[in-house]
Amino acid sequence: MSDVKYDLYTFVAGAAMESGKPFQLKCNCGGTVTILPPMQEKSVYCPSCEAHIKVLCLEGDPGYVIGLGADGKPMLIDVQGSKKTPSHLLSEEARKAMLANIPEHKGK
Repeated sequence: MSDVKYDLYTFVAGAAMESGKPFQLKCNCGGTVTILPPMQEKSVYCPSCEAHIKVLCLEGDPGYVIGLGADGKPMLIDVQGSKKTPSHLLSEEARKAMLANIPEHKGK
């Protein structure tokens, strides 16, 4: 049995999956995939760039997860299907407050 290779990974709000209502999953290329819950698969293909995207479902609607940018600094990553305000629409102060206690990654 061969291992599946994913091009991208994305986080999806469990609440969106449980709602039964369709929502748009956005690819990094700008393409979208309409998700019709309940999903039978754990991944989707982007129709624009053909990326194979692994869907990681999170409990409830956390809104954001914290990741590291290319510069090693913590950043907010939007959880898809969330009802919370997208991170790019938050004030700089709100983003800083969410990231205030996250140490910067110093390793290589």
